[in-house]
Amino acid sequence: MKAIRKIGLINPTTYTSSEKHMYDMYKRNISNYKPYLSSPLNLLTIAAHTPHDIDVRIIDENIEPVDFNEDFDLVGITAMSQQAFRAYEIAGQFRNRNIPVVMGGIHATVLPEEAAMHVDTVFVGEAEESWPAYLNDLKTGNEKKTYRNETFFDLDKALIPRYELIPYELFRSKDTCIRLIPVEATRGCPHDCNFCIVPEYYGRSIRKKSVKQIVEEIKYIKKLKYDSLILFVDDNLFAGHQYSKTLLRELIPLKINYIAQTDIGVASDPELLDLAYRSGCVLMLIGFESIDTGNLDGINRNNWKMKQVSKYVEGIKKIQKSGILVFGSFIIGFENDDSKTFEKIRDFVVVNNISAHFTILTALPGCRLYEQMKLENRFFRDVFWDDLSFYALYFKHPKISRESAEKGIVWLYDEVYNDENSMKRYRHMMPFFKELPERWK
Repeated sequence: MKAIRKIGLINPTTYTSSEKHMYDMYKRNISNYKPYLSSPLNLLTIAAHTPHDIDVRIIDENIEPVDFNEDFDLVGITAMSQQAFRAYEIAGQFRNRNIPVVMGGIHATVLPEEAAMHVDTVFVGEAEESWPAYLNDLKTGNEKKTYRNETFFDLDKALIPRYELIPYELFRSKDTCIRLIPVEATRGCPHDCNFCIVPEYYGRSIRKKSVKQIVEEIKYIKKLKYDSLILFVDDNLFAGHQYSKTLLRELIPLKINYIAQTDIGVASDPELLDLAYRSGCVLMLIGFESIDTGNLDGINRNNWKMKQVSKYVEGIKKIQKSGILVFGSFIIGFENDDSKTFEKIRDFVVVNNISAHFTILTALPGCRLYEQMKLENRFFRDVFWDDLSFYALYFKHPKISRESAEKGIVWLYDEVYNDENSMKRYRHMMPFFKELPERWK
């Protein structure tokens, strides 16, 4: 094996043919709604665990095209399931040039045998420790076909991601998106939703980085003078309230603005909301999923989500009064949903003055819902990774057709992000901002 001097780490495009019906919607509503664009934190993290005498280039196909003629000694690809077909195309191009290709990420973790048919080596699970082991094996020509991390990575050993490798000028040029710099504080989620892969991939208990580590990462981002919002990629940043409060107190002096994903339970803690505002939280992304309790019955083993529906409206009010925007996540395609569901969700979002994104129920391989649907023979095709865009109905639904689901999603976005309703949300929030102490710009 020749020496590894240059590695290309690639994030394939996340856009698939099943999103065509969304493109015109984005153009119509560009003044009021922009999709989020974040650099691939997993590749920045893997780069940090690569010896610094190796040149690493990160290519995000959502920002720039892949140059298949680039002189790499090794190519690493990450992929979620909707990216899998494109990942295999990229792997094939480089392997045709006799460049070894490895693959990790969620899809390779849950379907390693499939991935192994397209690449030279597969990484199963978190790769902070298996990646350096692979590079060492490569030096002696003893690399394996599969590297499997049997235990979860100890976040006390986390390194600062290689944020300097973000091609920031290209990143900044994407002005049709809200650009975000990703930071991770925790991994895992206790809610164990049946449509979610996170509990299987990251665990059902929450693992935490030290607050000191997170502060160092953010200081490094600030040193690079990136003028983008920070996104905490944690699936539930505020699930552990005491840890969160300690973190938020340390964030206050850093004067950042950030977005966090959490659950509606955050509204029950006034102190946490106050600290979130003062530490720079501008928006909380909350997975409401559905406003129909029947849809939520059984998605968690303890029915936690179902029990929260009655708290949605009051919780939204508390978060908004604290000066933080609420961005809801709603899913269409549960068993109780029908043609009237789109209008019901529209009304809930507009009446409560929240922003939101809307997706079609998407069970990724590896989650419980996927296994259930597979057992019930509900999928239109056996292999349908290009339909896992979150905007396509890829299974048999008792009350909604694929066409009506896709038209309904577009209608929802048009309704929520038209000028009238966008201005309504703005006017609703302005009195709260005026009453609260001013933060940094």
